[in-house]
Amino acid sequence: MTTIEEIIRRIRDEMDVELRERARRALAERPRDWLVDQLLDRVLPPSDLPPPRPPADAAERRETRAERIERIERIERVERIRAWGLDAQSLAGFVGRYRRLSRERLEAEGLLVDPPPKGSELIGPAHRSAGAEELLREAKDLLYALLFADEEAGVHLDRVERALLTVTVPRAKAHTIGFLPRTAVAPEDGERAPHAPDTLLQVEYGEIPEELVGNGIAACLRLINNLEINEPVLYARMEHVGSGALD
Repeated sequence: MTTIEEIIRRIRDEMDVELRERARRALAERPRDWLVDQLLDRVLPPSDLPPPRPPADAAERRETRAERIERIERIERVERIRAWGLDAQSLAGFVGRYRRLSRERLEAEGLLVDPPPKGSELIGPAHRSAGAEELLREAKDLLYALLFADEEAGVHLDRVERALLTVTVPRAKAHTIGFLPRTAVAPEDGERAPHAPDTLLQVEYGEIPEELVGNGIAACLRLINNLEINEPVLYARMEHVGSGALD
């Protein structure tokens, strides 16, 4: 025997089907954008929307990532410098050792392996031994220490005079010493290709009475040139000691 509950449930099911069909027909007549807005209002109320973000193009995202990498590299570099406890005596040791490392000696000792001719492309990792990679990193660390580091970074040098370093390097190779501030693009000379003008990198630094800082900078740049930049002549000027060519 059929109960009252069963009769009501059957009627309700029939009404649900009819209501669904009538609602579908009514909604199908509404504009599509209106339907989308109504759906969003129900599944994602305005109060739940995240705050709008300013537009950022791809260049800005790359710059942010590059800045982050640069910051991490700078922290690691300062930690390596701090471990030296650099002073005038240890700096003199660096200078003496670097001055002996000519291009010919680097090749003879197997630090450079079949490097490209001077004046051509950069010397890449494929042409440097593991020892040369370590030496290149050390030379860049020392250059950074001489130009920027202080007592807090473990550099104990009695800097008594300000001096100005200017380095001229092909624009395509300037990134190899990218921690030096880039100031301008130099006019092309007769030996440069029209599409590759030079870049001037310029920074002030503090010199000590023995003028070892300038000597150290010159030795570092010469070694970096022999291990990576690969120019026949890398020009650097330190105004208080004159100018010269670093080969």
